[in-house]
Amino acid sequence: MKLGVVVNPKAGDGPDPELIRNVVLRLEPEGVVTGQDDLGQDYLGSADVVEIPRSFDRNDTIRLVKELDSVVDVIAVFGGDGTASDAASAFPEKPLLCIPMGTTNAGPLMCNPDFRTLTAVDVDGLYIPEYGRVAFNDVVAGPTILGTVDGEIVELDALGYMRGEIKKGNPDKFYARVSEGERIIEGVYGNVFVSMLDQRYLAKGISGGASISAFAGFNCLVACLSHTIVLGSITKEILKNMEPVRTETMSFDSSISLYAETVISADGNPFAFKENVTVEFRKNLVRVLKQG
Repeated sequence: MKLGVVVNPKAGDGPDPELIRNVVLRLEPEGVVTGQDDLGQDYLGSADVVEIPRSFDRNDTIRLVKELDSVVDVIAVFGGDGTASDAASAFPEKPLLCIPMGTTNAGPLMCNPDFRTLTAVDVDGLYIPEYGRVAFNDVVAGPTILGTVDGEIVELDALGYMRGEIKKGNPDKFYARVSEGERIIEGVYGNVFVSMLDQRYLAKGISGGASISAFAGFNCLVACLSHTIVLGSITKEILKNMEPVRTETMSFDSSISLYAETVISADGNPFAFKENVTVEFRKNLVRVLKQG
C-alpha cells in the first residue's frame, strides 16, 4: 500500500510531528508521498515529495489531495473537521484517513489515531454547489467561528478569518431567510445551522424539531436560533444570561436555499458573506477509513 500524507499546518494549535509519524508507522506503507515543507515533508523522515503551487490557504489541501489521488492508495489527512472537509472537497477516488489534529474533531470523517483495524465507509454530506464546498458537521450562518489561539479555544471573527486575519469575534444578530418551495423561515437570528439528522435525535422530545424530523425520516434540518451559539465557548453563566433561546426549525430531504446577511461557513471554514447559497444533501459523498 502506498500512502499519501496531507498536513494542515494551521489546524488547531499546530502539527504534532510525533502523532503524524506514529500513524504512518502504524499503517506500514510500502511508500509515502507527501507535499513540500509544512504540508508534510517537514514531519516525515523519508518520503517522496509532490510539489504543488502554494496559496497558503485551504486550497493547498485540495490541490495536494488531487495530486496524491492518482499516485497513492490511501490519503492520510492531519487536521480538524475543516481540513477533512477540504480534503473531501477534492472528491478523491482513493479513501481518506482523517486523523484529528484541529480545534474541533467531532465530525464523522475522523478516525481514532490508535486504530487497530480499518474499514472503508461511505459518508453522506452537505454540498454547496455554488462554491463546490462540502460539510459533514454543519453549514452555519453566523458572525463567529471556533479557532485556537495560543492553545486556547476562542470565538474568532468569521469575516476577518476569510480575509486572513486572526482576531476575536463578538456575537451579533443578522437577518436570514431559509426556503424550500413555499416553506420559508425568515427573521433576525444569532445563528442558523443546517445539519444532517441521525439516530441520536430519535425519541428525544427535548431536542424538539430535530427529534420530530428524525423520527419522520427526513435527512436534514435547519435550525434558526435567536442567539449566537458557539458550543466551545459557552459557559453556564453565559447561557443563563442569554436565555431564553428560541429556535425555529425546518426539515428537508434534498436541498434548501439560504440567504444570510453575515458569514456562512462549512464545518468551521467561512466561505461566503451576505450571499444566497444552496445547501444540498448528498449520499455517499466521500469514502473514508474508520476503526473496524
